[in-house]
Amino acid sequence: MMIDAKRYTSGRIALANLSPLIDSLELRRVEGATFENLVALSKLLFLRGDFLGRIVDHDRAELVATEATALSPDTASALYIRAQLAERFHRFEEANALLGQTLAAGHPRQELDPERAALLQATGQYREALVLRERLAKDDPGIHTLGALASLLAEMGQWAAAETCYAAAVDADEGLSPIPCGQLLFEWGVSAMGRGDLDRAEAIFVELDAILPQHVPARGHRAEVALAREQLDAAAALVRPLLEISDDPEYRAIYAKILAARGDSKAACEAERAGAVYELLLARRPEAYADHAAAFFMGIGNRPQRALGLASANWKLRDTPRSRRLLAEALRNAQQVSAVKERAA
Repeated sequence: MMIDAKRYTSGRIALANLSPLIDSLELRRVEGATFENLVALSKLLFLRGDFLGRIVDHDRAELVATEATALSPDTASALYIRAQLAERFHRFEEANALLGQTLAAGHPRQELDPERAALLQATGQYREALVLRERLAKDDPGIHTLGALASLLAEMGQWAAAETCYAAAVDADEGLSPIPCGQLLFEWGVSAMGRGDLDRAEAIFVELDAILPQHVPARGHRAEVALAREQLDAAAALVRPLLEISDDPEYRAIYAKILAARGDSKAACEAERAGAVYELLLARRPEAYADHAAAFFMGIGNRPQRALGLASANWKLRDTPRSRRLLAEALRNAQQVSAVKERAA
């Protein structure tokens, strides 16, 4: 796979343009925003938050979207926004109920189907999700529908089919903005990491960097790939700048792991800082951060019982292969630590 970066506008410019657009819509909001302005502002804040790893943008986006529901032209539109928010922050039962109410209130089913498919996929109902994803891709074979189908196939362990579908999604992209392709490549790279193919993941993230060089989560995952290969200098160089851009503790946790691998005594301090932020986030959004926090506390965070509790909570939210693996690893880790303590007593 080699994507011609020239087919897209500059990724640096595309991301740089997000902030002026957001500022303009924020000004309109102060002056008296319309429903449409608030929805647009919320979407842009979520987008910037996703690309720069900024939780503060996600919080702001949720607040603005909630404001929009008060100005919505009809009940269905307000319910639809509430359903999207619940799904984004992993409140899956609430999202499912709200989608049902949205449909009953008259919102077009075809607009709800992608949300329903995402919800089914997130909660491990792959067979039902696949029916929807395949139909959506057949009806409108574009980068979003084919990419969503590819991500589902990857989660189902159908790697060859997923690779083919990801490639088809890239080929189907007719836009000039690098952002949709960047999102797709990120999911593709993460799926390659999930199956343990570090070479494939690195190659995909390199492609992403060529079209969207400021994609913070991709840089973070590239650092993880480098760490797994014991390329500690490269890993540190990738992740260190992210600590100044993002307020997500995931990147400080990666940095702590790199320091620990180097035998640097600062690792414990960095891990403690990351853990404190995770606890703050868990207090506010337990569903959204349970999985990442469980992985953190199971590893460099060094609180195996906390990790086990979070992994269990995450599994109850969504019974997926990933959540089951995380729970099994957390249980095994907690038992091993407990056995070591008993032998030492």
